[in-house]
Amino acid sequence: MSLENSAGLGVLNNYGPRNTTGRYGGAACDELVQWAMWDFTYASLPTYGTTNLQYSVPANATIVRARLLVDTAFTSTSTTTDLTVGLYTAAGAAIVAADGLITAANASQTTIAVENSIITGTGGLIGIGIGATAGELTIASSAADLLTGAGRVIVEYILNS
Repeated sequence: MSLENSAGLGVLNNYGPRNTTGRYGGAACDELVQWAMWDFTYASLPTYGTTNLQYSVPANATIVRARLLVDTAFTSTSTTTDLTVGLYTAAGAAIVAADGLITAANASQTTIAVENSIITGTGGLIGIGIGATAGELTIASSAADLLTGAGRVIVEYILNS
């Protein structure tokens, strides 16, 4: 795969097959509700960026639900590391809060240490619109000591016109 970046146009062209293994996210839909999914590991947590590779939840979308699927249990040296999941603008500003989708209380070390579990988010973005700027998924750990773990985040949303 090769990429061509046209900085003047703000476009990143892709040539050949694009294999991102879900790292940058993707979208699907089922009538009214659409959803996006991101795959990640403890060593490559999704974050906002300016490369145009990240999937963005469209501006003015209303978040219906956010879930974290733990494919491989997360462990850390401190055993107290939590994850927070939220949406950020491409410029790095948190939309509502850094944990707008899944809070540290939802994704505590205890809950993310259970393989094949599903964690439902209760962050401040659930049930409201994200505003006039598109949102890019960002996952942060409370400490930089994760040793293992892999998962997927699924965000369901409705587009508002």
